[in-house]
Amino acid sequence: MVSTTFASSTPIDAPVEVVWSVMTDHVRWARWGTARRVTIERPGVPAPNGLGAIRCFHAAGAGVREEVTEWDPPTHMAYRLNTRTLTSRYRSDMTLVARPEGRTSLEWSSTFEPRVPGTAWLVRRIFARAVRGFAAGIARESAAAAAAVRSQERIEGSG
Repeated sequence: MVSTTFASSTPIDAPVEVVWSVMTDHVRWARWGTARRVTIERPGVPAPNGLGAIRCFHAAGAGVREEVTEWDPPTHMAYRLNTRTLTSRYRSDMTLVARPEGRTSLEWSSTFEPRVPGTAWLVRRIFARAVRGFAAGIARESAAAAAAVRSQERIEGSG
């Protein structure tokens, strides 16, 4: 079967370290995704979110399991989808690129093989939409966390 790839780039108003902290806090993803909750099925190294971690997204009676396959703080994490409903060999790379003025770009690329021939366009559409939603959530959470840090620094600096 032929592999299909898609990618996105999301600008984030927060430094790399803040985005890394948000992006790799797997349980936090339930705040902005379609999953009602996210659990760590198996802790990784470093615990709980690192290399080898298996996270499970619980939504509408179904669970999606993903395993962290690469862990290079604070700029790169990769994972594979262990739930093979629509795809086989699904893999994503999430890379953080520092930008001027304390900003970051989240570069997210994914590759998969559809399980059913002729459905690559549909599966790509479903997963690309989910990735855009997760990336937007990471951007919002990271920007809010960075704003809170800047506000605290201003308060401490004026006192």
